[in-house]
Amino acid sequence: MGSDFLIVGCGRCGAKNRFPRERLGERAICGKCHVPLSPAHFFPDRPVDVTDGTFAREIGEFPGPVLLEFHAPWCGYCRMLSPILDVLAAEYAGRVKFAKLNVDENPQTASRYGIRSTPALFFFRDGEVRDQVMGAVPKPEIERRLNSIL
Repeated sequence: MGSDFLIVGCGRCGAKNRFPRERLGERAICGKCHVPLSPAHFFPDRPVDVTDGTFAREIGEFPGPVLLEFHAPWCGYCRMLSPILDVLAAEYAGRVKFAKLNVDENPQTASRYGIRSTPALFFFRDGEVRDQVMGAVPKPEIERRLNSIL
């Protein structure tokens, strides 16, 4: 299984399905139980946790828009921003993947992106950084930046 495939979990039976990246916009069905896989399977309705070990697969190789929050559990601004990102993840489900990376537990990726304070929001498209913002910003500003990468 190379990087030309996404692994998509079925919400009904839990089976892991390989889906070719070039067919991301097409209708997909689970290989085991044959139920349709919705776009939310590719773009979940809540942020996913990313680690140093999963960063390449979840962000770097993902063929669509991703908003990644670099955060720390002790950070007050991160705790203020978290509910906003949860709401946005639900609103943009099927169009944008939301992810969170704990900088204390994943220093390698945080260092690679020069994270010195949290929260930091990075906007990726096709694995490349397209925009970034440091600090807690209001929901309309996040939406403005999201729409610029859609």
